[in-house]
Amino acid sequence: MLVQLLSSTLTWLLVAAASCAYLLRTKRRPIFPVVNDYPLDFFRQRAHREYRSNAKKLLADGFAKHGGPITVLVPGGSKIVLPSALSDWMKTNRDLDHQQLVREEYFDRFPGFEGLRAIHSPDNVVIDMLRAKLSAQNESILPAVDQHVAAALEEHWGDAESWHAISWDRDTTGIISRAAASVFVGPEKAADPEWQALVQTYVRELFTAVGKLHAWPAPLRPLVQWFLPQTSACRTLVRQARATMRDVVDQRAREAKTAADQGLEPPRYDDAVAWTQAAPNNADSNKPEAGDIQLALAVAALFTTTEALKQVLIDIARHPELVEPLREEIRQSLSDRWQVGQAALANMELLDSVVKESQRLVPLLVGLERKVIRDTTLPDGTRIPEGSHVMVDSSDMWSPEVHEEPESYDGYRFLKRRRAGHKATQFVQSSREHNVFGGGRHICPGRFFASSELKLCLAHILTKYDVRLKDGYRSAPIPSGFYAIVDPAAQLEVRRRGVSTGF
Repeated sequence: MLVQLLSSTLTWLLVAAASCAYLLRTKRRPIFPVVNDYPLDFFRQRAHREYRSNAKKLLADGFAKHGGPITVLVPGGSKIVLPSALSDWMKTNRDLDHQQLVREEYFDRFPGFEGLRAIHSPDNVVIDMLRAKLSAQNESILPAVDQHVAAALEEHWGDAESWHAISWDRDTTGIISRAAASVFVGPEKAADPEWQALVQTYVRELFTAVGKLHAWPAPLRPLVQWFLPQTSACRTLVRQARATMRDVVDQRAREAKTAADQGLEPPRYDDAVAWTQAAPNNADSNKPEAGDIQLALAVAALFTTTEALKQVLIDIARHPELVEPLREEIRQSLSDRWQVGQAALANMELLDSVVKESQRLVPLLVGLERKVIRDTTLPDGTRIPEGSHVMVDSSDMWSPEVHEEPESYDGYRFLKRRRAGHKATQFVQSSREHNVFGGGRHICPGRFFASSELKLCLAHILTKYDVRLKDGYRSAPIPSGFYAIVDPAAQLEVRRRGVSTGF
């Protein structure tokens, strides 16, 4: 009993000491005005509550009052938010780094988080591959994506011509995951339900683990991570992914050897497994394992693209007047023979506008997040110290100075802006007024593939299905601090269109 009591007491003394040290460390005097610092809020409970529930107003009021950079207290520290006018300075400043920010904010050194670590490995194998192989010019991958989207829709949405509800998360994530796997993992595993369950579970558990770790003081996180069920699950899934991908790589090596022994050409694969195996540094012992790279690709692609698909489906269901013009555009772009190619996807200008408008209205309050890796100086001479977390305000996306009726959904908004000669009107383009994909050397390397994937998914959905929200259901994004998620409980109903009405 005494041992247990002493052990328990010692544990709590360590917790208290670490927490106090952490609070004192994070009390560093801020450079810019703090917009959620309140009297007697010693443990910042009110500050964090206001950040989580009222961040949009905090930013708006802060910029209105101070007219320049502001500081926001967040769980675990503080963040500096700069006016959007400093976007170009952020994009070109080599003292700022996005990858370092992700490494720290997402704990990429913890066991089980190898999927994150591989994205930002020193050799940039994943990012370079995304830039080179998933660019707008890569036509070869589209037929496989198209084939797997069609199969996934059949599996998840079915062919019933009566209205029925879909499982909102499973039946959207499943489509995006299958489409991505056609290019990432290749034919051996793309349609494998066990592999699909593995990568989807990993992404879900990883992001949940990151959120839970942020709730703990930083000094305790290296200890806590060993006891969270989500981090334990991630460690198990990494082992499984590595074993699975070793089997795939070994099988392909055997196929190549057999072909060579017979004087034949080895089988050719056009997927991320083959691309990484063919990379110049493939023999490097420090290169991430094939399983880690697959998990990295899933982390990079599944959640964000699924969120985009979900919001577009909600918006189309709420604006049925868009459906027929979109169907007609798809017919004209793909022809009666469903000829998939980059030119056909590029011709879907209204669909591109609809997707970008849906993205605009999910309130991402900040963009261009960076870690200050060396002391740096703003154009006005203000010094920002190394270690600071900086970002820019994104309120231009719903500013009346940029958009007419900015709070209203207009699927034609970016199509009209394109035809009027405005720049950066396409979904894949980034600008000061719309910086969801980032900018500069850290702009999202997978945005072209995400655009193609979304357009193919929506082309199949719109030509094959009718969609609607359950009668009386009202859907809205769920804000949390600077970020938001698409309504996680949306009630979408679908029905298969008659064969005569589709392609």
